[in-house]
Order: sequence, then C-alpha cells, then structure tokens
Amino acid sequence: MTAMVRVSLLGPLEVTVAGHRMTAIGGPGRRALLTALSLGLGTTLSVPELLEAIWDDRPPMTATTKLQGHICALRQTLAGFGAADALQTKPPGYVLCRHRVTTDLVRHDELIRRARDAGLPERAELLRAALSMWRGASACADLRSAWAAGVTHALDERRWRVMEDLAEADLALGDPAAAIDAMESLVRQAPYRERAWEHLMAAHLERGDIAAALAVHDRLSRTLATGLGVAPGHRITHLIDAVRGRSATAHR
Repeated sequence: MTAMVRVSLLGPLEVTVAGHRMTAIGGPGRRALLTALSLGLGTTLSVPELLEAIWDDRPPMTATTKLQGHICALRQTLAGFGAADALQTKPPGYVLCRHRVTTDLVRHDELIRRARDAGLPERAELLRAALSMWRGASACADLRSAWAAGVTHALDERRWRVMEDLAEADLALGDPAAAIDAMESLVRQAPYRERAWEHLMAAHLERGDIAAALAVHDRLSRTLATGLGVAPGHRITHLIDAVRGRSATAHR
C-alpha cells in the first residue's frame, strides 16, 4: 500500500507520511520549495516560479543547480518514507501528485465549500471546523521572504473571511457573545476590515448594549481616520444610524 503524504500549511510547515512526521525537511530554501509545490498541488510549477519562491527576485547565479539539489534531497527524504514518487519532474518544472499528496488547505477549502450550501447550524459547525485547522497566528509561519509574505497574507485573508462568516452565522443563531469574542480578536489583527467591525457592532446591539455598539463605532472611526484618512462605509453608516435610533428611542 502506498504511503500518503500530508503537508500542513496552516501554521508552521509540517509533513507526515503514513502518520510519521518528517523532521528532516531542510532549511529555508527547501521549505519554501515544498510550500510552493504544496500550494500548487497537482499543478506543474515552472523552474522560474520555484526560483522566485526560494529566492524572491534575487536568485544566485547557481540557482537552477541549487534548485535541482533541493529537489533531489527532498525526493531522498520522501523515499525514506516510501513516497519518492510523490514529487515528479514534469516539463517545464516539478509537481506534487494529487494522488500521493494532500494538504490541510485542501481539507480547509473543502469544509468552506460545504458550508456555503449547508443550513445554518451545519454551516456554523463546518466553519468552526475549518478554523480549528489553523495552528498559530499565520500560515507558512516559519518562512521569511517577500514571496512567503504574499502567500501568508493571501491565506490570512481567507482565514479572516471565514471568521467573519462564522460570526455572521453565530449572530443568526442567537449567539452574539461568540461573535463578539471572535470579532474583537479579528479587529486587533486586521483593523481595517469593516465587515468585522460591523459584526461586532451588530453583536453588541443584539445583546441590547447600545453604549458598547456606539463605542465600537467610535473606535472604528478613529482607526480609519488615523490609518487611512477615510470614514466608515455605507453599511457601517446605516448600522450606526439604526443604533442611534434605538438609543434615542430608549431615552424618550
């Protein structure tokens, strides 16, 4: 029976083969190579694409030779687990085969797709399961390069959208406390995400805490004005008008 390779990207890079953790992945270059191939699972990545993943736009003169060395070393490591054929040469570059390799990102995205078509309680459960797959603060957390920073940002954006989707589901299910906890965390990480602020305001309003909702709006307004020189968008403006309307009614 062939061994399945599992690559974990939603946090520091980890590889297991048939349940055994691969500890000798290698240094930053080899880890960047494996990350790029795993993100493009089943897709052939060209030599120039892989050189950029390893060295950004500053490859050394011997970059192609070094890349071949990384490929050979990675194959040897996989061979020790009976999975050498997981990494194949396919012009114009190399590919990790889908029938031999899977990633936590594949499973994460599968849960998100299922959540889109699910009823409300199941949607929240699926979104929560997807978020539970993350390990630590960021994807590809152990890579340090401009290429890796771009990958990390794109994956973090996906994580934040899932957090917002779950907060929306929690609000619909009558659980504003869960939405408040999650959105407070999110606006600290990504302070310009107005959808997160909107859910945070709506959650306080759902709890009947008008003062807290107004305070959230004040925090958002200061954050946007200071950081971007803009005011909140129309959805926030519409919501705060509703909050102020409730506040005025409560004081009559």
